[in-house]
Amino acid sequence: MSVPFISIVIPVYNEEKNIGKCLDSLLNQNYPEDKYKIIVADGNSEDNTKKIVEKYTKKHSNIKILDNPERNTAVGRNIGIKNSKGDFILNFSGHAFAEKNLLSTLSKKLIDVDKSIAGVGCGFETITNNSISKGIHFVLTSKLGGFGTTFNHPEKECFMDSIAFTLYRREIFDEIGLFDPDFWIGQDGELNLRIKEKGYKLLYTPETKVYHAKRDSFSSYSNQMFKYGIAAYKRIKKHKNSKIIYLLPSLTIILLLFFLLLSLFHKIFLYFVLFYAFFYIIVSLAYSIKFTVKEKNPRYLFIILPLYITTHFCYGIGFLCGALK
Repeated sequence: MSVPFISIVIPVYNEEKNIGKCLDSLLNQNYPEDKYKIIVADGNSEDNTKKIVEKYTKKHSNIKILDNPERNTAVGRNIGIKNSKGDFILNFSGHAFAEKNLLSTLSKKLIDVDKSIAGVGCGFETITNNSISKGIHFVLTSKLGGFGTTFNHPEKECFMDSIAFTLYRREIFDEIGLFDPDFWIGQDGELNLRIKEKGYKLLYTPETKVYHAKRDSFSSYSNQMFKYGIAAYKRIKKHKNSKIIYLLPSLTIILLLFFLLLSLFHKIFLYFVLFYAFFYIIVSLAYSIKFTVKEKNPRYLFIILPLYITTHFCYGIGFLCGALK
């Protein structure tokens, strides 16, 4: 088979800190330059993102910028797909940076497997700007914080329910539809659920990776987790066969509030709440100590535990808010 043409779709909003490095990483691929196109969908950025991309378009004919006035990530991805061409479409991000072999590795894998494989994706490594972003990466890739989702990066090639930075076959969008605009965040996970429901598979490969800039403050991270919680409710509402694990944070909050209410009538229920809180803190503290020892930095002992609490609490509250809307 000849070298397949790839369209790379990147929805962006206020990415002036990262978009230049992102585009440089994609332009520096060991893949024929005339065999891929980079499509940036800008959501009316209020910084210099659009100006930076426009400078690149003047120097590189394989970069195109489009407007995404709705400022909706799913809509931005769909705009890119509708204006794409070629055999494969890569789902990418404006604050992600590709390894040199990303396109060549993912495309070769997708060519070599049968059509029951809808896409091939890879893992990602967080670029840590400070101790908080490094802590966030640890929390989300741990079993306690990541729920075994796309943040899980196996050492061997395997099939997974959802993968970040996936190269899809174009025809898969013709069959199952585009990204759902109702999912402002988590739209890739919802798309992958539809792919699975149609009987297709997604292949994960550790042979390449993407470097990803994470949140670097508690406030931005808590807001992100809250939005993930809302998206999780929407996903479960739309797909009844979603994993039950996504319900755990919100169910835990409901259960604790219920027992707190019952404790007004009998103190035994208060003991249950205290026991659960003690158990949760001990387990989270064990993970915190593990990372602190690994990094040889006692500061992480006071960062990881609050990050676990932020992850589960904000995610759970977001889920409940999604259910109440």
